[in-house]
Amino acid sequence: MVYDSSVRLRFAILLIVAGAQFSISWAQENASLEKSSADKTNSVGDSSKHEPKYDQTFSGPIIEVTATRITVSRSILGKPAEKRTFWIKPDTRIEGKLRVHVKVTVGYIASDDGDVARLVVVRAVQKQPEKK
Repeated sequence: MVYDSSVRLRFAILLIVAGAQFSISWAQENASLEKSSADKTNSVGDSSKHEPKYDQTFSGPIIEVTATRITVSRSILGKPAEKRTFWIKPDTRIEGKLRVHVKVTVGYIASDDGDVARLVVVRAVQKQPEKK
């Protein structure tokens, strides 16, 4: 009798573990299929919604703007202000209007010619609270 009850318990545990492993692998397979079908749909659909590839980011207010370059300054507490100039190419994606003193985040790639901006995002301007 003792042997029979221990075998039943072990068999029940085996079935539970096997069922859990099966359901996990099935869920992972479905997730990968959904992801691959979503990637195919996005690649066929609007390509302007894809974010350009960049290696590093730099944030701060704009100091200087020209048609081909943007200079951004960054201040970190305890360190001197750092200025960096980025090239703006025709494939650079710019979100917002570039003006002096506007805060931006620049996604860029370092190249032999200098830092090339791939994505420039103008951060929302916060309105000053009204004085009463």
